[in-house]
Order: sequence, then structure tokens, then C-alpha cells
Amino acid sequence: MTELKKTISFTRGMGLAICMLIGTGILALPGLALDAGTVYEAILGWFLIAIVAVPLIEVCSSLGLKFPSTAGLAGYAEKAVGPWGGYAVSYLVGGSFFFGLPAVALIGSEYMKQLFQLSDTGAALFAVLLVTLMFLSNMAGMKVISLINYASLAVLFLLIGLLIAFNLDFLGSGLGIASEALSGNAHIDLHNIWKVAALLFWAFIGWENLSFSLGEINDPDKNVPRLYWLSFALVTSIYLLLALISTGASVSGASLQGAAGLSGLVLFTPGGKLLIWLMIVVIAANACSWNFTASRLLYSGSRNRIFPEVFGKLSKRNIPVPSLVGLYALSIFLVLGSYLFKIPVSTMMLFVSQNYVFLYAFIIIAYWKTENGWKKWIFSALSLVSLSFLVSGFTWKIAYPVFLIGFGYYRFLRSTDEIFTSKLPASRLPASKLSASKLPASRNDIAHCEDSPEISSLVEH
Repeated sequence: MTELKKTISFTRGMGLAICMLIGTGILALPGLALDAGTVYEAILGWFLIAIVAVPLIEVCSSLGLKFPSTAGLAGYAEKAVGPWGGYAVSYLVGGSFFFGLPAVALIGSEYMKQLFQLSDTGAALFAVLLVTLMFLSNMAGMKVISLINYASLAVLFLLIGLLIAFNLDFLGSGLGIASEALSGNAHIDLHNIWKVAALLFWAFIGWENLSFSLGEINDPDKNVPRLYWLSFALVTSIYLLLALISTGASVSGASLQGAAGLSGLVLFTPGGKLLIWLMIVVIAANACSWNFTASRLLYSGSRNRIFPEVFGKLSKRNIPVPSLVGLYALSIFLVLGSYLFKIPVSTMMLFVSQNYVFLYAFIIIAYWKTENGWKKWIFSALSLVSLSFLVSGFTWKIAYPVFLIGFGYYRFLRSTDEIFTSKLPASRLPASKLSASKLPASRNDIAHCEDSPEISSLVEH
């Protein structure tokens, strides 16, 4: 079996963790939060989701320390409920990409709409163009994707730095709004606060994906907890600072509502429209990363017969073309559906967020089963309270993740039955099925599962 070497130092790990978290979400969420509630409700939503995330970070950190392997979330799910948990996790994450890919494209189209005053039809066509570019760049191969990602990260941090540095005057107003909201001197609608917080959960999706890289971390006993907590502190500080500035700018008269809300801040930042172009570049690169990760998940899951086998094929250039074509067709369909039925991008983001809420449920169960002492009870309880709060307002929408989990379980049962009816030798059966049937897995299949491309890919928000 090929073992991945421990080549990720603490510094590299911090860079990886931060890049997994800061992406498209930071450009869209400040405006969407202001769209979902008043300035008071928006800032309370930011503070609340930061608090809600604390016990979840402790759970992820603890599991990462106990099980620093490339199995990641699938390994946690199996610890929680058994072998079928890997199937459920695959469908939950896959179902998130179902809405996440077109959502990222639509965020880009909103910025383009602001820049050129496009009609709704024009914005939809640009979203289709962005999806097409996302598809073509992935067809070009890993070198092109890597180049795009490195460039976009540099641009992203430049953008955040400029937006904060040249808009600090609004920070005082934002802190004043926060003080009024926390003191109870403002009218607050609790449902709107929930809606803002549930939407903002998108910004805190990423730490669970870090689990796929922990098998390569140097000195995991020391570095894994540091990676989780320091990255959480740094990223949350950036989020809250930008949220306070956006709130202060909004009460000062700037128009910041909507997915392209931060475009309003460029009016007070040197560079003006050039910065909006840079934002679009970042979003386009982020869409490529989402598509890359989704295609690898679909390819690897197909190789293990979790998804249809047609998606488990590679081209001569080692590119999962069927997976990319399937995702392209799906994204075009949903972008056009969003245009025709006037589905807001925030609704798509909420679907993704609620899937990850259910994903965290598997993680918490795994934590409760493997932790000892007082931490087991305290952080399991706090995490469940956090998830219960986030789930509480989804109402009928929770049917979607429940269906995905149920379908994953159904696929697991079907796959297990196939072991006893198939004429394939054990060496050709996926490791996940072999585990369920107590048959020995082949070295090649296990190595394929552990070294599959999606476990080390980067998802940005």
C-alpha cells in the first residue's frame, strides 16, 4: 500500500486551512446578510454563527487528532454509524455540489450585472459563460487549474486587504450598530437572525474538508489542534471585521445588499471598477476549484460504485471527462432553472449549508463515540445545540438531506447485496463493500480509495 508522506508543515497547513475557508463566500455573504435582515439582525447573525461554530471546531480538532488519516469525513462517518456512513457522506457532499456549483456562477453574474448594468437575461447568460469557462479550464488539466488557483488567492487577499484598509472609517459605525444590537436597544426579528446565521454557515464550511489532509501533517499531536484553532481565530476575525465595515457602510448610505453587495465598497476604494473585475476573476477561479473537487468526488465515488459507473472513467490525459461533462450539463440546467423560476442564489446557498449541517451530525456522533471524560458530554451537547439551532428554520427543506442520506443507505444495501450475487472476484470489489462484508480488500483498491484525487483538493468559500 502506498502511504502518503507527512510533508505538510504547520505553516503549509495554515495556508491550506485558510484557503479552504476564504473564497467566494466572503465576497457574497456580507451583502446577502444585509439582504436577509436589518443591519442589527445581520451583525447579530455574524456574531451568532461565530459562536455556534466554536464547539464544532473542537469536535473537528479532536477527531483530527485521534484519526489523522486521508480517510477524512468518510472515516468519521464509518466511526459514527458503520460502513454505510461513507455512502451517506458521499451523497451529502455530492448533493451540496448540485446547488453549490451554479450558486458560485450566479454570484459571479451578480457582480457582472453591477459592473455593466446587465438585465436578468444578460446576467443568466454570463453565468452560463462562467460555467462553460469552469468546464473548459478543468478539461485543460491540473496545471491550468493550479495556476488559476494560485493567481486567484493572491488577488483575493489583495482585495480583502484593500477593502478593509480603505474602509476603516466605517468600522466605528459598525461597532455602534453592534453595540445597539447587543444591548437590546434595536428592534430584532429572531427569525431573520436565524436566516442570516444559517446563510452565513456557508462561510464556515471548510474545516471538515481539512480532515482529508491530516494524514500528511507533520507532528499531528502538536499541529492539528493549532491548525484548527488558529485558522478559526484568523478567518473569523477577517469575517467579523469585514461584516462590521459593511454594516457601517450600509447605515452611512452605501448600497450593499445582494450577492454583489461588496461591490458598493469599491466606490470608497482606489481602483474602483478594476476591483470589481478582480472580484469576478476570484469568483471564476473559485468556480473552477468547486468543479475540480466535484468531478473528483464523482469520479472516485463511481470507481467505488457509490455513484453510476459511467462517471468513473478517465481520458488518456488522466482527466475525468464523463464527470466533468455531467456536472457541466447539470450546472447549465440549474442556472437556467434559477433564471426561469426566479430562484435567488441565497436559497441555493441555504441548501448547501443545511447539507453540511447534517454532515456535521455524523461528525458529532463519531466524536461522542470516541471521546472520553467530561469533554465528550460538554462538546457533544453544545454541538447538538448548535446544529439544532441551524436546522430549526429549514422546515420542509430538510427533506433534501434526509433523502440523500436515505438514498446513500439504500445504495449501500444494494452494493452489499451485489457482493454475494456478483461473479466478480474479491480483488475487483471496492474497499467500502469489502469492509461491509468482512471480505479482505485488495491492496490496489485500498490504495486507490486513500489516494483518490478529491481528498487533497481545495474547496474555497
